Amino acid sequence: MSSSRPMIEVEGLGKSYWVGGERLVDHMGMHALVDSALSAPARWLAGKVVGRSQTSRYPITESHMKWVLRDVSFQVCEGEVLGVVGHNGAGKSVLLKLLSQITCPSEGQAKIYGRVGSMLEAGTGFHGELTGRENIRLAGAILGMSRSQINDRLDEIVSFSEVEEYIDTPIKRYSSGMIMRLGFSVAAHLDTDIMLIDEVLAVGDQRFKQRCIEKMRSVATSGKTVVFVGHDMQVLERISDRAILIRQGRMQAEGSPKDVVAEHLQWVERRQRID
Repeated sequence: MSSSRPMIEVEGLGKSYWVGGERLVDHMGMHALVDSALSAPARWLAGKVVGRSQTSRYPITESHMKWVLRDVSFQVCEGEVLGVVGHNGAGKSVLLKLLSQITCPSEGQAKIYGRVGSMLEAGTGFHGELTGRENIRLAGAILGMSRSQINDRLDEIVSFSEVEEYIDTPIKRYSSGMIMRLGFSVAAHLDTDIMLIDEVLAVGDQRFKQRCIEKMRSVATSGKTVVFVGHDMQVLERISDRAILIRQGRMQAEGSPKDVVAEHLQWVERRQRID
């Protein structure tokens, strides 16, 4: 870890979603449901003005809510690589979406100190009708970089992604692997302080995976902060300075990658014996 300065501070973070949409319509009636949806912005604004939340005329009961993440708290410091471990559906990807501000938390908060580059899934943040080159420039502009700063990094981004032949082709014609490569390259090379990476190493050949691992280590050494979600436990142990374990939406462990991975694998083994 290169510094004790926190770049990410997560406190009591949680996310819930409504479930059972058909039952909800039956309970409220379609007209009431539409009316509630249309009036939601006004209720939100009123809550901001008076400093408290407004109660809906059509309340949603707890039985209609599902918590996919709850009561998660941790810090990530500058230059640190944090690995996130957990089974499918544990809430790992939701956590990264909350950190990326793609979605809003239902409770708690995540404080981010710096510019964020994310590679969450194929196509996230890209516009399918734009070419690879245009998407790189768009990503840089969103981060507040000047045209000259983007151009200075453009050739390096394209070269690392290995999609030179198709860089002026709309990315809707790219394979998922090509999009992943370009997305990772953009996140790794543009002027960001924090990288959020979700399963990017699941795509591509072994040689490219190794290049991604080396790049994540080099950007962390240069002072960038990395949060990495992955199912390849060997890779996660190699590149992470510290790890957290998410299970069924809650944080179960935090510590060295070796210890956290071992706890996760023991749980998986117990589940397999039960099944």
